[in-house]
Amino acid sequence: MDNNVVDKVLGAISGSFDFVIDKNRRTAQLNRINAIIKNETQELDNTYITLGKIYINTLSGKTANEVEVAQLLEKLETCRTRLKKARARYAYITTYGIPKKGIKQEDIESAVESCDDTQVNECTEPEEEQDITIAYADPTAATDSDAIDGSNE
Repeated sequence: MDNNVVDKVLGAISGSFDFVIDKNRRTAQLNRINAIIKNETQELDNTYITLGKIYINTLSGKTANEVEVAQLLEKLETCRTRLKKARARYAYITTYGIPKKGIKQEDIESAVESCDDTQVNECTEPEEEQDITIAYADPTAATDSDAIDGSNE
C-alpha cells in the first residue's frame, strides 16, 4: 500500500518534469525560429534597399551590373523561402506542438494551410523571446537550418 502511494508521487513528479522539459523545448524552438524570422526579414529589407539603389542609379543613367542584380534576386528568393518555412514551422509549433520525427516540411506547410488565416497571421510577427524555466540545451541543434527543417528532433 505504501509502495502504491510512493509510485503515484514519483509518477506525478516525473510528469511535472516532463511537462517542464517539453515546454522549455517548445520555447527554445520558438525563440530560435523568432531569431531566424527577424534575421531573414532584415536580410530581405537590406536586399530591397540595395535593389532600390541600383534602380535609382539606373534611372540616373548609370548601367547596372547584371550579375549583381541576378545575385540579389536569387538572395531575395532564398530569403522568401526560408521566411515562409520559418513562419510555417512557427505556426505549426504554436498550434500543434513540436513535430515528431519523420514529419516533413511539406506536411507542416499543409497542416498550417488547413488552419484558418487568423492563426497563421498571428504567427507572422514573432513574439518577444520567452524565458526558459530550466536550462535545456539540445546539442544536436547546431544551426539555424536545423531549427527550420526540424532535422534535430
